[in-house]
Amino acid sequence: MKKILFFYPTNRNRALELVRSGESPDNELYGLNYFNFLGWQASFADVSPVWQNFLDKVFFLFGRLFREQIDITFQLGRALLMLPAMNRAEVILTNTDSIGLPVCFLKRLGLVKPPVIYAVGLFYIQGKLKRAVDAGEITLFRRFYTWILSAADHIIYHSPIEKEKLIKLGLYNPSYCTFVAMGSDARFFQNRANSEFRIQNSELVLAVGRDHARDYKILFEAAEKLADVEFAVICSRRNVEGLSIPGNVKVLLDLSYREVADWYRRATAVVIPMREMYRSSGQMTLTDSFQARKPIVASNVMGISHYGLRNGIDAILVAPDNPSLLQGAVRTVVDDKNLRSRLENQTEKLSGRFTTENYARNIAEAVNWATDRLRLRPIWFGDLEFVRRVRNDNRRKFLDDAYVSRSDQRRWFENYKKKTDDYMFVLKDNGRKVGVGAIYNIDLAKKSTEVGRFVIDKQFQGMGYGKILVKKILSVAKNELRLDELRLEVFGDNKKAMGLYRSAGFNIQKTGKTRNGKTVLMVQSFHAADESE
Repeated sequence: MKKILFFYPTNRNRALELVRSGESPDNELYGLNYFNFLGWQASFADVSPVWQNFLDKVFFLFGRLFREQIDITFQLGRALLMLPAMNRAEVILTNTDSIGLPVCFLKRLGLVKPPVIYAVGLFYIQGKLKRAVDAGEITLFRRFYTWILSAADHIIYHSPIEKEKLIKLGLYNPSYCTFVAMGSDARFFQNRANSEFRIQNSELVLAVGRDHARDYKILFEAAEKLADVEFAVICSRRNVEGLSIPGNVKVLLDLSYREVADWYRRATAVVIPMREMYRSSGQMTLTDSFQARKPIVASNVMGISHYGLRNGIDAILVAPDNPSLLQGAVRTVVDDKNLRSRLENQTEKLSGRFTTENYARNIAEAVNWATDRLRLRPIWFGDLEFVRRVRNDNRRKFLDDAYVSRSDQRRWFENYKKKTDDYMFVLKDNGRKVGVGAIYNIDLAKKSTEVGRFVIDKQFQGMGYGKILVKKILSVAKNELRLDELRLEVFGDNKKAMGLYRSAGFNIQKTGKTRNGKTVLMVQSFHAADESE
């Protein structure tokens, strides 16, 4: 059983105790409590706050640099205190950027030996780096930041906006970046639903969240015009400082999660008012609301776009920064019992998908992918001679069978680096290069692509690597790129390859002819077929 170390930005022993006692959901454990059932020996380690505070002062300038540039902390002291535990593990899973970045920094320096799985937390939410990236500027800090982050062996991101930022930074590749949706603790909310908490009969609209993205100013403006509706807002003092709070709004500061769950039970509906921050925001409140099975009114921001909520079906979505629209949406949900019933039925369906258990399973799948001895990696300059050699050795199997020179290969690579619809991979077995393959001509609008350029080095042919290569590339196309239709072309007399593609799920669509002989177009469909079942 492999050992995986979960690395958190704060100590977690107390959080684990609260989970075990039923006082809190397991959201803050990020799947750790399920990993032992998924084939991993999972652990975490807390550090001395005294020593961490001391090291924070020692590395004060580092911390200030990162706060100025990306508006988050850089917990290098905590990472240094965890070095012995990290190097006893076989895999490290970091949670949030404030701790993930220093771990990657130490890996860059050669002090961290195991593979690092970097789970994106907020991802340069504000600050100078965001402005530089948006402006297309290559600053010294941007180079430093990407140098650190590229030390991660695998990156897990939680929303499309994070993927966009990875692409802008030149760090995205579907072979080592994986999307995983967040989830909430279904068992905790179910247990609270069965508790003896007394529910009052008055209509109540609940808002929960301490995130910087919460827009309680807009909510209060809407609530002021809904004087007959009772509102409760659970947040921190800083969220409401300087705001005028209407008389029909009760503000509750820093409640325990058990108390928050009881307020969810009492609520008629949940409202999630957010500013457009162009980052992950509101996700945990959204999945908590799914588990509480309440009708939801939410600001339609990028931070929750990957949940695919359908307006009027799964939730009521309103444009951010518009109190009139928010007011109207809340009024509609409060007054229309049939609408509330339909929304509750939908959130109940969504509650089964967005759980911490499913989150843990998806994270474990990504970790298994990242630590498999047989791995896909993007090609880079150092792979060019290998790619050229295996391509030339097997060129009779390609539609274009021309010999490729070193200069040809380098010209191709320079053009390849400029493309955004073409990914070529090397398959490695314990670090040995055994083959190559590609996903190219990607059409995101049609969710279609071509796959191919499959070739295994002669010394490894006949050992099953071709089947593994195809399977892994199809997994990337289906699970990460979310493509529906895959196409490939093969010579009609290449019976072995056609048999391999048939076994992988491809079917013959049509035949054609080139100067080299008969060709066969084979096609496979993924999600379109899945959704019709």
